[in-house]
Amino acid sequence: MEASSPVLQARRFGGRLRLYLGVYRALALAVAVSQLAVNGESLPVAAGILIPTATGYTLLKFLIPVSPRSNMLGQVILALDLIVCAVLVWLTGGINSPFLLYTLSPVLSASFFYDSHMTAMVGIASTLNVLLVQLANPFYEFSPGPLELGYYLIYIVAVALSASLPYLVNINLHQRLRGEFIAEERGRLSREIHDGTVQTLSALKWQGQVIERELKRRGIEMPEVGKLLNLVDEARVEALESLELLRRYTGCGQLVSHLKNYLHHLKQDSGIDYHIDLPGEEPSLPPYTELQLLRICQEAVTNIRKHAAASTISLAMTQSNGHLLITIADDGRGFDVDSQSRAAGPQGHGLSVMKERAEATGGSMTIISAPGQGTAVKIDVPIGRR
Repeated sequence: MEASSPVLQARRFGGRLRLYLGVYRALALAVAVSQLAVNGESLPVAAGILIPTATGYTLLKFLIPVSPRSNMLGQVILALDLIVCAVLVWLTGGINSPFLLYTLSPVLSASFFYDSHMTAMVGIASTLNVLLVQLANPFYEFSPGPLELGYYLIYIVAVALSASLPYLVNINLHQRLRGEFIAEERGRLSREIHDGTVQTLSALKWQGQVIERELKRRGIEMPEVGKLLNLVDEARVEALESLELLRRYTGCGQLVSHLKNYLHHLKQDSGIDYHIDLPGEEPSLPPYTELQLLRICQEAVTNIRKHAAASTISLAMTQSNGHLLITIADDGRGFDVDSQSRAAGPQGHGLSVMKERAEATGGSMTIISAPGQGTAVKIDVPIGRR
C-alpha cells in the first residue's frame, strides 16, 4: 500500500532536518577550527589529531544520519554524542572552548526528534557537561570571574533556545501534518462510503422497486415493501449527509456556512421551509466544539424531517456573556419529552446522544416540546478564543 502524502511529507521533512543538523554541525566545527587557528593556544592533544578526529566524527554524523527514535539505540547514540561534545570541550578550554557551539548539536537533535522531556534532559545534561568538564579539567586553570560566569550564562540561554524553538516549530509541523492526514483520511472514507454504502443502498432500492412492481402486477398488496423502500431512502439520505460532512467539513470556522447549506439541501429534498437568524461572522470555537455542535444540529434537523411532520424550521444563533446559544424550532406535531427520553427507540437514543455531545463541550441542551405544539431544541455552550 502506497504511503499517504502527509506521511511522505513527514519523512521528507525529517530528512531535511537531519541535513540541517549536519550543516549546523559542520559550520560549528569550522568556527571552532578557525578560533583554534587564530588563538594559537597549546592543547593537551595535538591539533593535528584533534581537528581530523572531530572532522571525521562530523562527517560520519553527516553521511550516516541514524533516524532518532524513542528506543534504546537512538538514546545511546544521543548519549554518545553528548560524551563526544564533552570531550571536545574538556580538551579545548572548558567554558572558553571554541566548541561550545558544536555542543548544541545534540540539543538540536533532541528538540527535532524527541519529546519535550527528552529534550529537557539533553539540554540539562549539556549545560552540566560544560560545567563539570570545567571544574574537573586538569589542563586549564579555572579562575571564576564575571567573564567566565557571563560566558556560562550565555551558553545556558543558547541551550534553552536550541531546546525550545525547534521543538515548538516541530509541534506546529506535526499539527499541520496531522490535519492533512485527517483530511486525506476523510477523503478516503468518503470515497468508500460513496462507492460502497451509497451504491449498495441504491441497488437495494432498485431491487425493492422491482419486487414492488412484480407484486402489484400479480395483484398482491404488501405495505411492508413500501416501508422497506422508505427506510432505504432514509438510510441513503443519511449516508449522503455523512458523505457531505466528510468531504467538505474541516472544523475551522465553518459552522454557520454548513448549517445554511444543510438547511438549503433539506428544503430541496423534503420541501420543509426554513428561517434562519445567524451571525454574519463565524463564532470563535475550537474545532472539537464546532464539530459537536454541527452534529447536534444535524441530528435535530434529521429528527424533524423524520418524525415531526413540520412545514417550517427556525434556526437562531446568538452570542451572549461568553456563551453561544443555538435554538432549533419546528411547527410540527411535537411529543412528550419525558416519555420520549425514556424510550428505547432510535429517537430516544438520538436525544441522549445529542445531550452527551453538548455536555462533552462543557455546555448543555434543553428540549421544549408538547404534543401538537412543535419542538424547540436549545443548546448553550461556552465559547472563547479559537
